[in-house]
Amino acid sequence: MIEDLLPKDLFDKYAKARDLILGADFLRLIVHYDGDGTSSAIILTNMLKRLNKKFHLSYIKELNESGFKSLITDDPTIVADAGSDQLRFIPDKENVVVLDHHFYTKDNWKGININARDHGIDGTHEACGSTMSYIMALVIDEKNADLFPFFMSGLIADKQDLGGISGLNLKLVESYGARFRKDHTLNLEGSTLKDSLTYSTDPFFRNITGFPDSAESFLKSIGVDPEKRPQDLSEDEKRLLANALGLKLLEQKAGYEALSYIEGDLYYFDVGYSSKQLSSIIDGNGKMGKNSVPVAYFLGYQDFKQEMETNWKLFKTKIIDYTYRSLGEMFTTAHISYFYAPESEMAGAISGIVMLYLADQSKPVIGFSVGKDETKVSSRGTRKLVSRGLNLSIVMREASAAVGGSGGGHDIAAGAVIPKGKEIQFLEAAEKVVESQIGRLTVKAR
Repeated sequence: MIEDLLPKDLFDKYAKARDLILGADFLRLIVHYDGDGTSSAIILTNMLKRLNKKFHLSYIKELNESGFKSLITDDPTIVADAGSDQLRFIPDKENVVVLDHHFYTKDNWKGININARDHGIDGTHEACGSTMSYIMALVIDEKNADLFPFFMSGLIADKQDLGGISGLNLKLVESYGARFRKDHTLNLEGSTLKDSLTYSTDPFFRNITGFPDSAESFLKSIGVDPEKRPQDLSEDEKRLLANALGLKLLEQKAGYEALSYIEGDLYYFDVGYSSKQLSSIIDGNGKMGKNSVPVAYFLGYQDFKQEMETNWKLFKTKIIDYTYRSLGEMFTTAHISYFYAPESEMAGAISGIVMLYLADQSKPVIGFSVGKDETKVSSRGTRKLVSRGLNLSIVMREASAAVGGSGGGHDIAAGAVIPKGKEIQFLEAAEKVVESQIGRLTVKAR
């Protein structure tokens, strides 16, 4: 039972939220637009559908006051993968449940704020938005345990499997994941090895990802058949390929953190996709602005399958192209690497790939996406940088505030929205904050 896995004070909050949800005839559902948020949406919409509750689903990108309040009505509301830092904008709203895991500024409000960090749980590694949403579904009814695949897809999208699943996530996996087949294998997805490497973005292999001829030549050079399916590799072939791919990452000066992503635990679900592929499909649709397509498909509307997979393949093609373009136009300061993203929803995905696999490992990466009136900012670091003192949530919050914007998130990944034209001033402010956190160590590392 889920109650046995949670601290009593955390379960009590969920029980209060359960009462609010069960007592409502109609609910507003607001989720963050990324892979974790969209996975949360799949969990929560299925939960509400099974309760025969009417609901309206919205995706939030603008986490500032105007963006958040524009989605708030008088109706009972669930906010997932966001909300804790936004409750201060609606302090008098009582009929709101927040399921979050991000850093936030504590204030006085009347809503039900369920944030992993308030209960000694690391919201960067041990619980994500889908974790909190899956628990909500389990507290409503243990029969919702079958929504486990979408908890996993959100966890993977949020990179909380990197280095091994831990904390509250691990408790849920051990308690509810046993029914699914699990293999420890290479992190490859595709019908053939050639196809898998050509479209591989996690890991991203420079001059192999995006280049089918190079992928084929690489595989032949180590004596592995490019047309073989990943699942048909022998154990010796797996080790051979893993070692070769590891050397490739080291050659492109990726950090040791990236090496852990060459292989991992893959779960095989009865929804038709493995855990990594499911996460990639949901996240890719979200990045393409098509969040509701996988939500609709996994609510049972089968006609959306082809559109969902087409969106995913288009996303893969775009993100590979944009990553190479951004890498070729990367700028550096003493303590930051930064670039301008070609498309608005891609800055976060590009930042994550570049930071983990391609950029200077001694500096966090910042990506700008310049819009008509405002600029969206995405930032990524590594666990090593965080262990040295980097906290990008603070960097984004303080640097954005300095130019009239707003921001926040995690220590390892965070974002902001700032006025258009303030990018350089933002960088100057961010540079000072990063320098105060890891400056001396960064200079020493160089």
